[in-house]
Amino acid sequence: MTIFNSKNERVKRDYVEYLRHADGKAEPTIRQVEKAILRFEAFTGFADFSTFNQQVARCFKEDLAKQNLAKATTLSTVTAVKRFFGWLAMQPGYKRKISLTDVDYLSLSDKDVRAAKAPADKAYPSLEQIERVLNTMPGDTPIEKRDRALIAFTILTGIRDGAMVTLRLKHIDVERRLVVQDPNEVATKSGKRIDSFFFPVGGPVEQIVIDWVRYLRQGLLFGDDDPLFPKSEMSHDENKCFISISLTREFWSGAGQVRSIFKAAFERAGLPAFTPHSFRRTVVSEMYRRGLSVSQCKAWSQNLGHEGAMTTLTSYGKLSLEEQGRLVHKSSRTREEQPLTRTQLEDILSQRGL
Repeated sequence: MTIFNSKNERVKRDYVEYLRHADGKAEPTIRQVEKAILRFEAFTGFADFSTFNQQVARCFKEDLAKQNLAKATTLSTVTAVKRFFGWLAMQPGYKRKISLTDVDYLSLSDKDVRAAKAPADKAYPSLEQIERVLNTMPGDTPIEKRDRALIAFTILTGIRDGAMVTLRLKHIDVERRLVVQDPNEVATKSGKRIDSFFFPVGGPVEQIVIDWVRYLRQGLLFGDDDPLFPKSEMSHDENKCFISISLTREFWSGAGQVRSIFKAAFERAGLPAFTPHSFRRTVVSEMYRRGLSVSQCKAWSQNLGHEGAMTTLTSYGKLSLEEQGRLVHKSSRTREEQPLTRTQLEDILSQRGL
């Protein structure tokens, strides 16, 4: 049985209040910090925080290394715990017990930090795969129409699933092909306003979304403040199992159900399951494939909600092995014929402050 340390619990509550009100951290970030600190406590057997020293720091890092965690997870855990003890070392009752020099031992090597921050080669679906999924999805019942529109809307806008489930009908302007993510009403990342025009990913995909909006307004008589993607109404079948029977006018409480819909749709099409977030990588891969100009790349980046185009290039823009080979094989063409490479594009964007 896990035995928590009551003194530690009080300290953690104070730290959470500091993160929330003094450091301005968002709730998801705070949850991750709490998880990291709890991992440290479990390692020490929930010993009093005041017993922390450089030997404990070293052993904690060694223990993390043995757990076969992703390097990014190890870095985020160690960083969160280091910041916590840096804060604790300045608090009354701990100033003489915790040395900032000992806290410094909660650092990874430069090599490990670089490895943790290296862009991950994550899988994403191709446009052709997404089109196949949409073509295999039924679209007769209200729930089937919504599920199909969910997938079409995600590739059409590159929106994050957490924001998508909080969109209201008024946030989409079909005439302008525009989605306004107002942070006062939409759960955008870091509370940013994001204006996203439909990406040019195909007329059929766009039509699915347009038909869905029309169905909500004219078929279900939804108003501006109703959800763009409403929650299902649940009931029981003859075996007393929960089933979806219709749509409500309520918002989903989170994006978990959306991810389940994506998983089921891809499996139905005989394809590996992809998450809604992976569609953002699909969008960036299309940006590269189409050989867009610098201004167009900036527009696509802004459409995704990135303040700088470099975020798009470094976080989402790692070229696939196939694309890398395609560009290398085309390098024998004259300079005038060559599309911009990623390096050239990064240099131009940096010079323009983008």
